Amino acid sequence: MAMEPQSRIDRLVSDGVAVIIPLSIWFLVVLSSKFESGWFSFSCSGLVGFFMWLTALAYGERRFAHMTAIGVLLSAILSFLSGMYAIFS
Repeated sequence: MAMEPQSRIDRLVSDGVAVIIPLSIWFLVVLSSKFESGWFSFSCSGLVGFFMWLTALAYGERRFAHMTAIGVLLSAILSFLSGMYAIFS
């Protein structure tokens, strides 16, 4: 049974979800507390992103796995900036 190819809109939504989920964890932490405490959100977004990446690879969704890795990387950058701000302010 052949799977039908995803439309461009479906891929765009899927890519957006893969990037937004790890980033949303950082944003929720910052919104609920303050920017200086956003550094510790990476422990959660990193784990969530890792398991999303594993699940995507298990289902053969390489593009989703790649976009999840990009979301985790962006979350790591934001967490690093929050940590540096907390240390030097």
